[in-house]
Amino acid sequence: MKKAIIGLVAGMLIGSAGMAAAATTQTVQAALAKFTFSVDGQKQTLKNDPLVYKGTTYLPVREVAEITGYGLEYDNTKKSIDLKSKGGNTVSTQTWTPARDVNQEYGVSVTIDKTTIVTYGDMTVEFPLSMYDQSTNDERIIKNTEKTASLMVRNGSLYFGADTLKVLGIGQ
Repeated sequence: MKKAIIGLVAGMLIGSAGMAAAATTQTVQAALAKFTFSVDGQKQTLKNDPLVYKGTTYLPVREVAEITGYGLEYDNTKKSIDLKSKGGNTVSTQTWTPARDVNQEYGVSVTIDKTTIVTYGDMTVEFPLSMYDQSTNDERIIKNTEKTASLMVRNGSLYFGADTLKVLGIGQ
């Protein structure tokens, strides 16, 4: 009988310890979601689906950093995430030149159909911008697939980024 009581008490202690631990663990109920994700007008594919919790979408930060051209440093001891610019031209410091001016001065040709192809001599840069995307009145910045060159469409006019001119070998 004594052994049964000791076993019962031990079982209750172990069970209550598990319930106490469970009571301190916070749980969240979220849903996986499928979204169209684009950066500067270019569709991107996320390897991991975003989560939606209480109407807010949470994206995988490492993937978003990679897609937007940032490096990510994670410090587990400090519980910190640091996004670092990988260098090069950024959109905010970009110098823009009207495509018309570059065409007149250097003879750069622009072909716009399903994509936009910029050609200067034997250099070609292709952008995922169709002729239909150019008619908007807002300002949009489009990067090429390699993210080495950029175009801007502002009020229906096309502008080359300084990075595009550099890729073409103009104004170095």
